[in-house]
Amino acid sequence: MSQPSIPPRPPYDPAYKGACGIPKSSSEPFTSIVETSRKTADADSAEDVLAKHPHLTHTDITIPAIADLDNNAITLAIFQTKTSANKRRSAVFYVHGGGQIVGNRFHMLAQWFDLVLPLNDGLVCASVEYRRAPEDPAPAGAHDTYAALMYLSKHSEDLGIDASKILIYGISGGAPLAASACLLARNRRCANPCAQLLSVPMLDDREHWPSFVQFESHTLWPGFLDRQAWDMVLGEDRHNGSDVDAIRCPGRASDLSNLPPTYIDVGECEVFRDSAVDFAGRIWRGAGSVELHVWAGMYHGGLVFEPSVLVSKAALEMQRRFIERALGLRSGCLSKGEGGDVSVEGSET
Repeated sequence: MSQPSIPPRPPYDPAYKGACGIPKSSSEPFTSIVETSRKTADADSAEDVLAKHPHLTHTDITIPAIADLDNNAITLAIFQTKTSANKRRSAVFYVHGGGQIVGNRFHMLAQWFDLVLPLNDGLVCASVEYRRAPEDPAPAGAHDTYAALMYLSKHSEDLGIDASKILIYGISGGAPLAASACLLARNRRCANPCAQLLSVPMLDDREHWPSFVQFESHTLWPGFLDRQAWDMVLGEDRHNGSDVDAIRCPGRASDLSNLPPTYIDVGECEVFRDSAVDFAGRIWRGAGSVELHVWAGMYHGGLVFEPSVLVSKAALEMQRRFIERALGLRSGCLSKGEGGDVSVEGSET
């Protein structure tokens, strides 16, 4: 049987080599794909991070759940420089990707320190070991992320953190958990972070978006995998007509007002494009502040998997600049001394 044709879609940046990703729907059961992916993604460790960044130290903290939300104790990893004596550091709370189904608190963290947040004496990074689907469907991961965020805020003095300068950074499958944590903080009238950065975000399970149809296959993280991942995250409620609340799926939120200043970036050539743009638009309609970038020709994850491509460099530089502004850091302190502005070839929204 011939494969259905791919709907017309914008072209990938020709400098990318891995944009086409998975060519067609796999006949392999999704559970087997998850098991295979976990063998790689779950292998990341603190030792890997420290081997690449020997100026850092690592500590794991076991923190309690929020009593009226959950009963799961959470592990929070803290990375900081060996030389830091600063007791009022800015903090970035990293929520790892992996479709909400794979990865651990160290997943791609060594690479992220290289590309986005090289730690210095004035910065600390926290990364949470949140529960994953299908073993623990939503809202387990969101509850864990929220509990970790509240711990960072309430114990900031003990951790040497300035509670007013905590930024939450969620990438891909970590982005919905970061967004849900901010919604929970708003709803419960607790201290929200000073900003949230949602990179190539997996925000919405619904499939009516044109980008979902365009990138159903023949790319990295195609629509058919996204569909199956959300089935694991949301279970039967996704299909039986039950309401899926905003904490389990932030893209379904009816109210996106009163959130911290937000940064959203997404590739022009990926499933998440249209839901990310819609999410930004609804923050604006709620009188919030959001900086939105749609990077021409970029596929899902292209900015980290192929960081040397010009559009990837531009996307990473814009993330660094947002973090600098949000945390009140001096310009350029997160970059590695390259200096100068980065020009973008193609469109930017």
